[in-house]
Amino acid sequence: MKKSYYFLLSLPLIFGFIIPKGDCGSLLFFKEGTSITLTSYSADDKIVGSSKTIYNKINQTASGTEVEATQESFDKKGKSQSKSNFNLKCSDGTLFFDMKMMLDQKQAEAYKDFEVQVEGVDKEIPSNMIVGTTLKDANIKFSFKTKDGTSLPMMNMEIKVFNRKIESTETITTPAGTWECYKLTEDIEVKSIIKLKASSVTWFSYEAGIVKTESYSDKGKLTGKSILTELIVGK
Repeated sequence: MKKSYYFLLSLPLIFGFIIPKGDCGSLLFFKEGTSITLTSYSADDKIVGSSKTIYNKINQTASGTEVEATQESFDKKGKSQSKSNFNLKCSDGTLFFDMKMMLDQKQAEAYKDFEVQVEGVDKEIPSNMIVGTTLKDANIKFSFKTKDGTSLPMMNMEIKVFNRKIESTETITTPAGTWECYKLTEDIEVKSIIKLKASSVTWFSYEAGIVKTESYSDKGKLTGKSILTELIVGK
């Protein structure tokens, strides 16, 4: 799925998602009122913040289903830091989400007053997860301009997500419960003024979405993790 459009960059979104073994209507967060809380930790297990996403309104479209959602981010003391709105899309049991959600929150706050052109391939999560298979790559390119139209090539950025693999299945327990999960791995490359490389591991459940994630540096050092700490199912 390719697209190119202009927008004033909003804050990035970190969210849990749930893929059905069927049509989009069986996704848990495609039930109005569902809320998902992810708590983030440093490499030494200290809380650094959290995010709570509430899925508010379901819309049927020609290509599938969309859900309107709101997200609130909190610091390590539970103080609200930001609120934002976004839509998620699902078509034929596959979830699509904008790669711009991968942009670091501090970066997004710095860029929010600029006009940004975005081109890329959305990240996909399919309904048929098979251990040992590879998922599609994704990428996004940001081109920045001032509001009066002046190009800022030094600020341009490209993010690539590749080597996306379904490694195994594991049982994961968090404060929100215990689930059978698929272990997904991927590599990430960010090109801007400098080039950065990293990798991540995600434990994903059809019933609970993202249950746990771990982030690693290019040298394989753990840099942080997120855990599903609350899941409330809507009607």
